[in-house]
Amino acid sequence: MKEITLYENPPAICDVNSLNGFTSTEIFSKGGTDEVWGNKEERCNPFSFSSLDASMNYNENTIDKSQLDIEDEDVNISLSINEVEISEKKSIKKNSLHIKTDMDSHCEWIGMGIGWDGWQGKDISTILDNAAIEFMARVDGSPIYNIPIVFILEDYGANQCYTTANYLGIDGGEITNNWTKVIVPLSTFSYQTHNIDLTNIKQLMMQCYAKVDIYIDNIRIIPHVHKYKRMNPNLTVKDSVLPIDIFSENLKSSFGINEKYCKNIILNSEESYDDGNYLDIDVNEEECNWKEFGISWNDWLYTDLSSSIQGVYLEFDVKLVEYQGIKIAIEDYNGKKMNTDLSKYINTSKNDKWQRIRIPMRHFPIRRSGLDFKKIKNIIFSFGDKTKLKLDNIKLTN
Repeated sequence: MKEITLYENPPAICDVNSLNGFTSTEIFSKGGTDEVWGNKEERCNPFSFSSLDASMNYNENTIDKSQLDIEDEDVNISLSINEVEISEKKSIKKNSLHIKTDMDSHCEWIGMGIGWDGWQGKDISTILDNAAIEFMARVDGSPIYNIPIVFILEDYGANQCYTTANYLGIDGGEITNNWTKVIVPLSTFSYQTHNIDLTNIKQLMMQCYAKVDIYIDNIRIIPHVHKYKRMNPNLTVKDSVLPIDIFSENLKSSFGINEKYCKNIILNSEESYDDGNYLDIDVNEEECNWKEFGISWNDWLYTDLSSSIQGVYLEFDVKLVEYQGIKIAIEDYNGKKMNTDLSKYINTSKNDKWQRIRIPMRHFPIRRSGLDFKKIKNIIFSFGDKTKLKLDNIKLTN
């Protein structure tokens, strides 16, 4: 006999008193009602139900997932010693949401919605600063570090406000094949810049903006105090004075750089290096699967580069030991990216020494990417399987 844990994340009871009497806290736990809907056009519908259940922690290394997708099957277990036969009728279905899409280019909108609490109007106006949407998430295969889904609150006048799941809201910074808690504070929705009736919320919608394959379960509203205050309704920083320091010594807002969870990409220093801290990259799949990092130089606010992009260079220092498939991307808050390959700009004769790289922004596919330069989110460096290098002094300059 082997002892197993059935309930890795036991359901918690939400304290209604701490939510100013708000009672419509359960958004989704099981399917089977008309509250959950997907796009009528099948190729644009990312949503289906799954038998996976967040109240149980399945690990794909120890459990065959195909054994979990049993619907209306008779299971007979015979014990010959005591001549006891057990016949059990099982029906395991609609336990969680499976959101999967390859982002068909013919689709104008790829998403789904939940009109929770019987589609009645919900008043969230009194809980914006002390509540959050919490859900459990998991994936098959390699871990992911961001969720390419826009969360949308819509009122009964068809007005909407938006937010995304921030890296800081993902428990442990990554979503694996174990159920992971994700928190999206209500205060991060764009209700201040979009005309929406917060006293008459109709539904929660989820729109995919990139390829995704994720399971989501136990969506609910919980008491939560968001420790990052809202700066101003505009949420935009205009960067028109160059140079712009992305990284030189310290990191304020980034993802993928956390020595506590993975040492593939860390902040490092050494006595022989006179220029302080640098980013030390050593991709090692035996330790973890982190192969990219991103930096927001304006604390995750919208960055407006629309008036200064022409004549701008991306500049940084690099010391290469081993490398392949190094990509650099600028990403906006719509999930669009423009990429370039670092190998085009490397001086291979200096691979064992620090060298300065200057990439004209015009070399990026600016028009083809459709990037919104008024809503720049971050810069992303991604690496191939065998990469070892150091980075420093990342900036935008003229």
